[in-house]
Amino acid sequence: MPSTCPDRPCPTTGNNTDPGQRLRGRCLSPSQSETSMTIRRFDGTAIPKTIYSGPGCRSKMPAELDRLDAKRVLIISSTSVATKTPFLRDIQERLGERVVAVIDRVPSNLPVQAVRDAVGSAAEARPDAIVAIGGGIVHDMAKALAVMLPSGRDITEFVSRFEPPNTFHGIEVDTDPLPVLTVPTTFSAADVVAGGAVTDVESHEKLIFVHPKLTPVAVFLDAEVVASTPARILALSGMNAIHHCLEASYSKGAQPITDAFAFAALRQLLTVLPTFGPQGPAPALDIVQRAIDAASMSGLTYANSWLGIGHSVCHSLGGRFGLSHSAANAVMVLNSLRFNLEVAGDRIAAAARASGVSDAPDDATAAQAMIAAVEAVSDAIGAPKRLSEIGLEKGQSAVITEDVLGDPQTFWNPRPPVTAEIVAWLDDAW
Repeated sequence: MPSTCPDRPCPTTGNNTDPGQRLRGRCLSPSQSETSMTIRRFDGTAIPKTIYSGPGCRSKMPAELDRLDAKRVLIISSTSVATKTPFLRDIQERLGERVVAVIDRVPSNLPVQAVRDAVGSAAEARPDAIVAIGGGIVHDMAKALAVMLPSGRDITEFVSRFEPPNTFHGIEVDTDPLPVLTVPTTFSAADVVAGGAVTDVESHEKLIFVHPKLTPVAVFLDAEVVASTPARILALSGMNAIHHCLEASYSKGAQPITDAFAFAALRQLLTVLPTFGPQGPAPALDIVQRAIDAASMSGLTYANSWLGIGHSVCHSLGGRFGLSHSAANAVMVLNSLRFNLEVAGDRIAAAARASGVSDAPDDATAAQAMIAAVEAVSDAIGAPKRLSEIGLEKGQSAVITEDVLGDPQTFWNPRPPVTAEIVAWLDDAW
C-alpha cells in the first residue's frame, strides 16, 4: 500500500477512510488555525511536465516527441476536428512519418466497448506515444489506451470508487503507460487531467480512472485550434471549468497549492467567459487564449484536490442518460454551490475574495457574491440552469443518487452524503 497521511490521504492511490476529524469535515481556510497542523500532500507528478501556451504552439510538438524519442505516434482526434477543421491534417504533416495510425471517431460519453475496439486496432500499429486533439472524450480515450496497451489489462481494472459512508478506493498502475501529448479544443481541462472516464453501457455507470502516471507529458494550449470550436460549445465547457475551480476549492482535498490554481483560473474565467455568449462577434484570439489557459489551469487541481458531488451527478447524467457533460456541469455548478453552502461557506467566500468577486469581510456575504457572479456568467452565455432544460425526465433523482453514492468524487465533497438529502436536492434542481 502506498503511504498516506491520515489527515490528507493521497487522492490517487490506496483505500482511505474519511480524512481526520477536521471540524466535521469542513475544509479550513489558510488563515484558520488547528490544534495540530494538518499535513498536506501535493503530487507534482499529477500535473503535466510541460505546458505550451500561445497561438501556434502546436509547432513545438515535434521537438517534444524528439525529447521522448518517440518514433511511432498514434493520433486520436474527434470527428469534428478531422472533418471540419484543418488541424488533424496539420498535425499529421508536422509529425510526418512518425504517424503510424489515426483514430478519428470517438463516441460521446466513451463507451467501454469503444475503448476495447480501439485497443485492437491501435495494438497493430505498435505506438510508442499518443497525440490527442479534441475535446474531453478524445483525451479520455488517449489515456485509456495509454494504460491498456502496455499493461494488457482492461480499463475496467483501473477504476476508482467511493464506498459509503467514508471509504475511497484508489487504483494502482504498475506498468508505465505510453506518453500522451494533448491539444485541447474545448475548456473541459481533460487535456491536463491525470485520468479520465468511460461509460459501462450495460450498468449505465460512468467509470472514473485517475492516477499520476496517466498525466499527459506535454500539453499544447493553442488558441488557433480552440477557436475552431463553436462558441456555444466553448461557453458550456467553460462552465465545467468554473465548476472545477469551485469544487476543488472546497473539496476535502483542497490545499494552498491547488487553491492557487483554482483561484487564478476562476478569476480569468469569470472575466472572459461572458464574451462567448450568443450575442456579439466571436471572441478575439487573445480572449480565446486566456480562456483556454484558465480552463486548463482549473484541471491542474484535479488529481490532488479531486472535486465534489456536483461532478458525481454529472457523471451519472452522462453515463446513465447520455447527456452532455458540459451542459450537465452548466446546470450543476450553481446547484453544487448551494448544496455545500452551509458546510463550505468559508471556502466559497475565500474563492470569492481571491477571484476579485467580493471584498466583504463576512463569509456569508462573500459566498453569496460568489454564487451571484457564477449566475451572472451563466446568464451571459445563456446556459441552462435546471436539469429539465437539458433533457432529463422527471423522477430520476433516486437512481442518480444511487450512482452518486458510488462515484469517487463524492468522497471528497465537504457535505457528507445522505440519501434523502441528495434526492431532495436533485428534485429541486430539476
